Amino acid sequence: MKSRVCSILCLLTLLGFALIFVQTQWHPFKMKPLKGFTPITEKPSLTMASFASGNYQNDIEQHISENFGFREFFIRLYNQFTYSCFHKINNENIVEGADQELYWYMYLDDLTGVTLKEHYADVEEAKADARKNVEETLRLVDTLRAHNTDFLFVFAPTKTAVYPEKMPQWYQEQISDFSLEEYYIKLFKENGIPHIDFYNYFKSIKDNFPYPLYTRTGTHWSEATIPFVADSILKKLDAITKFKLPTVRYIDDNLTTDYSAQDGELEVDMNLLFPLDKPALPRPIFELTDTLGPDKPNLLVVCDSYFTQLRVSPFVKAFKNWESWIYNEDIESSNKDHKWKRLDMVVDAEDVLDDADIVMAVFTAPMLYDYMFGFTETVQNLYAKGVISDEAGLNAVIQHIKESEQWMHDLEVQAQERGITLEENILLNAEWYIKERHNTRKQSK
Repeated sequence: MKSRVCSILCLLTLLGFALIFVQTQWHPFKMKPLKGFTPITEKPSLTMASFASGNYQNDIEQHISENFGFREFFIRLYNQFTYSCFHKINNENIVEGADQELYWYMYLDDLTGVTLKEHYADVEEAKADARKNVEETLRLVDTLRAHNTDFLFVFAPTKTAVYPEKMPQWYQEQISDFSLEEYYIKLFKENGIPHIDFYNYFKSIKDNFPYPLYTRTGTHWSEATIPFVADSILKKLDAITKFKLPTVRYIDDNLTTDYSAQDGELEVDMNLLFPLDKPALPRPIFELTDTLGPDKPNLLVVCDSYFTQLRVSPFVKAFKNWESWIYNEDIESSNKDHKWKRLDMVVDAEDVLDDADIVMAVFTAPMLYDYMFGFTETVQNLYAKGVISDEAGLNAVIQHIKESEQWMHDLEVQAQERGITLEENILLNAEWYIKERHNTRKQSK
C-alpha cells in the first residue's frame, strides 16, 4: 500500500513537471496576464564570451524564472495566500486601511507631506513655486484668450483627502497641516482664474452622497460620481464660454458588482487568485440633453489619469472634436486622422492648439508638483515658433520626412545637386519646413 502511494505521488509529481515544461515551451493553456510594470526579459543568446563571464548563466536563470509554465497562476496563488492569511499585499504601492479600503502610496505620500519634502526644502518654498506657476497660468489664460480660446482648470480630489479616516492609523497621525492643492485653489480664487474645486466639494458631500465617492478597490473618483462631475464641468464651461453646452440627463443607477477598470484598479494590481467581495455600486447610465448642432466646440485637455472616465463617457459628445495630452506627453484623440501617440512626435500640434475652442486642465494633488507638466511653456512655444521645443519639433519633422518615400527621393536628388549629405539636407529642409509653415499660419490669421 505504501509503495503504491509513493508511486502515485511520484507519477503526479512527474506529470506536474511535464505540464510545467510543456506550458513553458509552447503555452497551450491561456493564462490571465499579471498586472504590473515589470518587463519580461528576452531569452539570452549563448556565446563563448557570455558563458565564460557567467552572464549567460545569470541571464538564463532570470529568463526562466520570468517565463516558467503557469507562472501567473503560482504568483496569484501566493498573493492570495499571503493576503487571505496575513492581510499582506504583495504590491509595494498599495496599502489596506479600515474596512478593506485600498490606498495608493502616491496619494498617501501627498497627504502626509512626504511628496512635498521630496520636492521642496520647506512649505514657504512650495508656496513661492505655486505663486510663480499661478503667474504663468495667468499669462497662459491671456495668451489663449488672444487666440479666442477659453481655459478651465479642474482640481480633482484624491481618495486620501476625501476619506482620510479610513487610512491606516499611522498615516492618519502623519497628515500634514499644509495642502498644496488647497493653496493652489486659494491662489486661483484670488486671481480669478476659471476653475472647479472638486477637492473641497467632494469632502463636503461625502456623508450625504448615496454611494461611495471612491470604491474600496479604486483610487480614482468612482463611476457613480461621473455624471455629476460631467454635468458640473459642462455647466461651468457654458457659463465662461460663448458656447451653449448641454447638461446631463441621468437615466439609471445600473447597480452592479462588475466594476469599471478605474473602480477596480487596485484589486487588479494585487494579482489575486480570487476576486474580492464587493458591494453592488452604480455604473450609471446617462446622456446629454442635446449633442446636435454644428456649433459644438473643440476641446483640448491636458491631464493626468483623472480624465480617463470622462473621455469614455457621454461627456465628450458635447464637443465636435476632443484631444487629450496626458501628462503633456501621450496623446488620445477623437479625430481619426490624428494617428500620433506622443506629443514630441507631432508635426502639427500648433493646428490642434489653434483649433481648440476650450483648453481644460484636469489634475489631482500629487501632479501639482510637476505643474501641468510644462504645458504653459508648450503653449508659448507653439504660438511663438510652431513647435513644442526646437529639438522635438525638428525630430518630429525629420521623422515625418523619412516616412515619405517621395519626399526622401526628392531630397536625395537635391542633396546631390547641393553637394551635401542626405542627412544634412534632411535637417535643412526640416528647419525650412517649420519656419515656412509657421509663417504661413501667422499670415493667414
